[in-house]
Amino acid sequence: MIVGSLNKEFQRHYIKYLLSEIDVIPLEDLEIKLLSGTIRLIASEESKIPRWLAYVLLKFNKIKIKGQESLRDLVGRLTYYSFREREGVPLDSIEKDLFFKLKEYTVSLDEETRKKINDIMENFVKIRLPKVLRRALTSGFEKGELLWEDVLARYIRKLSTKWLEALMKSEISI
Repeated sequence: MIVGSLNKEFQRHYIKYLLSEIDVIPLEDLEIKLLSGTIRLIASEESKIPRWLAYVLLKFNKIKIKGQESLRDLVGRLTYYSFREREGVPLDSIEKDLFFKLKEYTVSLDEETRKKINDIMENFVKIRLPKVLRRALTSGFEKGELLWEDVLARYIRKLSTKWLEALMKSEISI
């Protein structure tokens, strides 16, 4: 039940991620008609468009995504973040969309490379999990926390509350 709920939460938050705007540089003039209106892009002029639309236009070589990092850069930052986490850097010091970006990049990789990146991610999560647990069970959520870690913290908080309720409300006879 929890796994199914987490998959739905992932999809819901990933859709929010896809709806967020990113900076692009059009390679040609474009006029895109959407239900919500028309988007006009002028060649070489930086614009903000929804991420999902940028991905579609990128596939057709119509734009460049400004500041788009390579997989090597992203994995390098993940390794660096793991090192920083061991040193006690606060939760909000890591980019908000890290997990979504890694997921996107690993989808098209071969099995061996995906496994290596998965191992790096598991190590990173193991280092961060005590912080997420501590935050889930104490104060509220801070601004700047990772979106996907926020989902985990909410589930942990909800689960711990339900666990305590079950303990206190269960009928037993001595």
